[in-house]
Amino acid sequence: MNDYQHILIIDDDKTFIKVNHKIFSNLTGCTNVNFKMSGTTALEFLKEMHAQNQFPDLITLDWKMELGNGMDFLEAYQEKYYAQYPQTNVLIITEASQEVKTQTSDFVFVKGVLAKPLQSTQLKDIL
Repeated sequence: MNDYQHILIIDDDKTFIKVNHKIFSNLTGCTNVNFKMSGTTALEFLKEMHAQNQFPDLITLDWKMELGNGMDFLEAYQEKYYAQYPQTNVLIITEASQEVKTQTSDFVFVKGVLAKPLQSTQLKDIL
């Protein structure tokens, strides 16, 4: 398992964020876990973190959000940040996991696609 120092969770479901904060903290030991409710606010946050040299090691992404979908985020992330942060992993968490695996196969920084509801055993295996 990687030693994650900074995790960013992008999801528009407050209950998901609350539950999964505990799962991520317990599995990784990471205490620096941030949350953003949309891909747009997440990209703004990444810009700030880049400026402060505090870029996340792991980003989890809800594929279907009301404000900006997962593909929009991945394309913007690849264009703006991937070359500078190749060690950062992106993990997609969604209901339609098989369909999304196909759509994201070209993004080398996508570590995996997990189905909602997230199981800590699945997460442990992929981390």
